[in-house]
Amino acid sequence: MMPKELRGLSWKGYEGQDYENFWTGPAKQYLDELEQLIVSQSLPGGNAVVDIGAGFGRMGRCYIGKYRSVHMVEPASNLREVAARTYGDSLNYHEASIYELPFADESFDAAVMVRVFHHLGNSEAALREIHRILKPRGRLVFNYSNKRNIKRLAQFLTGRARNPLTQDSEEYASTLIGHHPDYVEHVLSFNGFAIEAQYGVGVMDKVVGVFPFMGRLLRPSMLFARLLGLLRLAPAQFVVACKR
Repeated sequence: MMPKELRGLSWKGYEGQDYENFWTGPAKQYLDELEQLIVSQSLPGGNAVVDIGAGFGRMGRCYIGKYRSVHMVEPASNLREVAARTYGDSLNYHEASIYELPFADESFDAAVMVRVFHHLGNSEAALREIHRILKPRGRLVFNYSNKRNIKRLAQFLTGRARNPLTQDSEEYASTLIGHHPDYVEHVLSFNGFAIEAQYGVGVMDKVVGVFPFMGRLLRPSMLFARLLGLLRLAPAQFVVACKR
């Protein structure tokens, strides 16, 4: 379970931050391409989709054109403005809290939430709200920071990190939380979701970061990401789940 001191933590968002520049350089570009590949292939299309914590619309190309009605929820006004300049009238923009989404029950076929879960102080409440707005069998694609990863296991063995095998959530830094896979799987099931697939990311981009020329040789692999997802040892874990 999440420690009491973390439950009230709120996501402050990226108001005023130049989040686009975060995705520059060979390593970040490799990671960006892999994350978009996972999201795109996990969304079959349908009537309506919502991207929660959409930022500047980085995932937009993964679902625009697949769904008749597209919505982006983003609290940072500067990022909404960038998304609006990029996509214009092809989608709807909303300033809202993930805990109080401005949509009716069972409105969406799919929800996307990338790089948001690790900022949430009350992940259970967020999942309940997403469950509310999804149609039966609606799909949720999201990721979380996996504290049970190889690097943190090595740091623990050398006395430089807390035990990553415990199921409690760990605050790495202000508004940045790591979760154990068992906790995430439990909270999903408890709040009415069934996991369909998992993917691990945050490994090969590190290789590209050290050896930039590898970015021209290595292509993001869904097969390798799926294998890492099964092992649940990568720094970040993507989850594809459906509303039961």
